[in-house]
Amino acid sequence: MRTGHISIVSQPRRKRMIGVVLPVVLVVLTILTGLVVTQVRRSTTDERLAANTRESVMMDSAVQTALRWCEWRVVGAPFNTVNAAGDGTNPAWQIPANWTTTANSLNFTGTGLMPGMASDPSCVIEDVTCDLQPPISPTGSGTSGCNGIDSRWRKYRLTARVQVTAPDLRGGLREMFSQSELRIYTD
Repeated sequence: MRTGHISIVSQPRRKRMIGVVLPVVLVVLTILTGLVVTQVRRSTTDERLAANTRESVMMDSAVQTALRWCEWRVVGAPFNTVNAAGDGTNPAWQIPANWTTTANSLNFTGTGLMPGMASDPSCVIEDVTCDLQPPISPTGSGTSGCNGIDSRWRKYRLTARVQVTAPDLRGGLREMFSQSELRIYTD
């Protein structure tokens, strides 16, 4: 008889415990769903950051390569190089017209330097020899250049540019510039 009495008491407890399990399971599922959604968002952000870093590194490599080509061209033929001039207040590379014409820039056509390029890499080369401070020549000979500078010394400012398509930007282009300066002694 005692066993029957125990079973009558335990049945209401069982019913109460069954009613508690469903809310606990729902709370646990809600927490797990929130964690999964947070991880998905985080991984999407990480993917975007990695893609931006990859693109920046590729663009930097491309613009540095174009800049080295420009330097090679100037060192090989300093007096037969396309030179762009500034307008007195802006250097040549900041004038948009200097990038659009082959008369003012060196364009490297068909290089395939980087996938997704909007145009071929290009360089604006500016002869800034007059920026040199005299006296450059230790002997003082050959001072027929500007500011009394030995005319055998040349100074060039080279600026390379690469452009890639960027549908996420308003203009649709992402640009990267790199600049160097060459000082050459010619005979």
